[in-house]
Amino acid sequence: MNHLIETSALATQIYKVLRKEIMSGIFTPGDKLDINKLAEKFGVSRSPVKEAVNQLVHEGLIEILPRKGTYITQLRYKDFIEVLDARFMIETWAARIVVSTVSEQQITKWEEIILKMDSLLEQDPFSFETYSKLDIEFHQLLVKWALNQKIEDIYNSINPQVALARAIYSNVLEHSLKRHKDHHYLFEALKNRDLVKLIDVLQKHCESVKQDIKLSWNQQLHGPIDEVKP
Repeated sequence: MNHLIETSALATQIYKVLRKEIMSGIFTPGDKLDINKLAEKFGVSRSPVKEAVNQLVHEGLIEILPRKGTYITQLRYKDFIEVLDARFMIETWAARIVVSTVSEQQITKWEEIILKMDSLLEQDPFSFETYSKLDIEFHQLLVKWALNQKIEDIYNSINPQVALARAIYSNVLEHSLKRHKDHHYLFEALKNRDLVKLIDVLQKHCESVKQDIKLSWNQQLHGPIDEVKP
C-alpha cells in the first residue's frame, strides 16, 4: 500500500511539471514523448510517468496513437472551434440561471479577479500563465454558480484544450489586452442582472477567440484553412 501511495504522489508531481511544460510551450503539438526518457529525466520508474501521462491524456493534452507512440496533442482547427462552441453553450446556459440567483458576494468575487487581471496587464514582463489561470477561474465561476456538478465537470474537462490553444496560437499580450475589456462588460452585465447583455458579450468574446485562433493558425502554422462547415 505504501508503494502505491508513493507512486501516486510521484505521478502527481510529474503530472504538474509536464502540464506546466506543455502549457508554457516547452513542448509543442506533435512532439513525441518517450516514457523511458521521461522516467530517466525525473529519476523514477516508468509507472508514475505512465500514470501522469494518462491523466494528461484524460485532459486532452496528450494523445496515444496505437502502434505509433505518445504525442503532445495536435490541436486541429475544427476540433478547437467545436470546443469553443461547447464552452459557449454551457456558459450561456449558466448565465440564464445565474443572472437571477447570483449573490452580491459572488459578484464581488468576479470583480476581485478582474482587478488582479488588470494589474497583471500592467506588468512587464507579462505573465500569461498567471493571467490565463485567472481568466479560466473567472469563466469557471459563472458555470459553478449554476450549481449543476455534471455540467460543471463537462465544462472543466474542455478548459485545458482552450488554454493550450490560446498559449500556442495567440499573440499573447496583444490579444489578452484586446479581449480583457469583455470581462469588465460581463461583470457590469451580471451586476445589473442584464441577461441580454451578458449573453451578447459572451458571444462576442467567443467569436473574438475564434478569429484570433484562425488568424494565428493561418499566419504562423499551417497556411490557409477551409471554413468549418456547420
